Amino acid sequence: MTVNGSASIPGASCVRGVLATMALLASTLVFAIPAAAQTRHDLFISTLTADSIDATYFIPATAQPPNGYPGILFVHGFGGSKDDDTANGRLYAASGYVTLSYSVRGHGLSSEGSTIMATAEREDLAGVVDFLRTIPGIDTNNIGISGGSQGGLHGLWAIADRLGVKAVSSDVIVPVWATDMLMNGSIRRTVVNLLKSSRVRYDPVRDTLWDYVRNDQFDQLFPAFTDGRDVDTVALNSATVPSLRFLKWQDHYFSAADGIAAFQHYSGPKKIYLGTRGHFSDQVESERIYTYDQVTRWLAYHLKGIDNGIADEQMFTFAESSLPMDSSGYYLWTRSSLDEWPPPGIAPYRFYLAPDSTLTYTAPTVADDSLFLENIHADTTYTFDTGYIEGFHGPVFENALPRQALSFESDPLPWDVEWIGSPRMELHVSSPSARFPLHAQIYEVDTAGTKYFVNRINYTARNWPAGDGLIVADGLAHAHRFTAGSRIRVELTNIDVTNRIDLGEYPFVLPMFADAQVTIYADASRPSYIEIPLAQSPTGVDVAELPPSIGPALLQNYPNPFNGATTIAAVLPNTGRATLVIYDVLGREVERIVDGDVAAGRHAFRWDASSRPTGVYFARLTVAARDGYATGIAPVHAVKKLILMR
Repeated sequence: MTVNGSASIPGASCVRGVLATMALLASTLVFAIPAAAQTRHDLFISTLTADSIDATYFIPATAQPPNGYPGILFVHGFGGSKDDDTANGRLYAASGYVTLSYSVRGHGLSSEGSTIMATAEREDLAGVVDFLRTIPGIDTNNIGISGGSQGGLHGLWAIADRLGVKAVSSDVIVPVWATDMLMNGSIRRTVVNLLKSSRVRYDPVRDTLWDYVRNDQFDQLFPAFTDGRDVDTVALNSATVPSLRFLKWQDHYFSAADGIAAFQHYSGPKKIYLGTRGHFSDQVESERIYTYDQVTRWLAYHLKGIDNGIADEQMFTFAESSLPMDSSGYYLWTRSSLDEWPPPGIAPYRFYLAPDSTLTYTAPTVADDSLFLENIHADTTYTFDTGYIEGFHGPVFENALPRQALSFESDPLPWDVEWIGSPRMELHVSSPSARFPLHAQIYEVDTAGTKYFVNRINYTARNWPAGDGLIVADGLAHAHRFTAGSRIRVELTNIDVTNRIDLGEYPFVLPMFADAQVTIYADASRPSYIEIPLAQSPTGVDVAELPPSIGPALLQNYPNPFNGATTIAAVLPNTGRATLVIYDVLGREVERIVDGDVAAGRHAFRWDASSRPTGVYFARLTVAARDGYATGIAPVHAVKKLILMR
């Protein structure tokens, strides 16, 4: 390990990353810290790959503890620099920590180009942690890492790579973040932010990824973007480093559900907050103060041994949104804590789509009915490149690629109803197009008829076989309390823009520049519905008292998430002709586990996925009428989501 230079170097201009929650609070407090409370050092670090990393560290002015000062490494978000964490560094140094912040490659004054949070950045991290241990007076056994977004990913890398850190705080990040950004065949608009930031200098790999995006070459983009970027979840989840994590329901980069699943399978001491503030979610002051307090106390407990009570607090803290909404477009947020997830009493409720624009709680009984949705590329001279320049919004964009929508509303809710978890859509569809977008937006409509966007489900067909099929897609997890008297509204659309004040006019996922059509069925043999996990019945009738669905039961696989192999159980009330098929997130068949007659009773099927890549899969059980079972009824289906993590 070598250090290039030791003189003070002028800091780069402050470049704010996509998340700076902790730095913002620190900047409001640091004015009270006397300059003599620490000593600042600016330098360049030569990492394992011999690149120069622009860094700053602070040494406390307080007396050195017998074993040395504990250390904290702060890592900034994508598009930022070390300057984002200078205030944090000074603040924590005044409290007796050696602190170090650095500009990730391609950021600030650091050399080389960003590979967009991939292997090179991961190798740099190991070198920076090694350097931190060489700072005079530091306790090499008491080092923590704190950061958000790109910085939070560095904390997870440090755990998975066994870099010997003592505690980690990771904000707005999930371990399989790259896969998550391409969820259900859709490309989140924020992928463009990662590939085209004016605040970042890039490695040439960016150009290849960008060409895949602009040409909508999803099958090429998916392996190229995810390779080397997702965290090795087997290595991560088997570690025992104390891990504090924060996830945000409205995050425009990473969805909370995958982060929750990974957290639940983590082996070490852990604590998590699920709520708001970060990556364009609602900016709520109470949640900012709470999260900052959690980070401060977590590091103090695990690095200094201060018994501040955080170890006795409940593992899960979540905030739920509700009306009223303020003038900034932010909901009221209420925080709760518990020791398990999901909260007790959560059950999935199905809202069936009816051609008369209603959401019903029972399946349709009509013999044949359907709805139609188009994606119209009205001006073929208006291309992705033009759309990118205009930000995919504005009147010219809207005329070239008009938004189409089908709307459905429920009856007024009899009481307050809590949504906690991931929504899901199961739609029977037919399309002549190999590619088509089909997104579901979920709103609350108050008693005055005003609609408020809550969250979404995104799906883009990529290799659709011509004809009929079933779309199964999970949406973004949320915690929201619908108010008594309000209605739940679902809009199916080709372009996912909303009436949300903050970024609502921008598509959440990139639009498709092509003509496409899709028919959505809504009849007895092909019911389509949105499923929302709720804590209370929306009907005045408990879920257990609703008429049972005709069909088999497919139980959740165990373990889930899993590595290598998993067991999928199914219960058949009567003998039937059954198929159990595994699909990937693009709807492609991966493996056929069962195809033939299956006797009545409970069955356990093992799926060996050791040769499959990390990602989300779906198990679909289909049982046809046979031997007196549901005679005359069309084949019935059940679907479960499987998460393979390595």
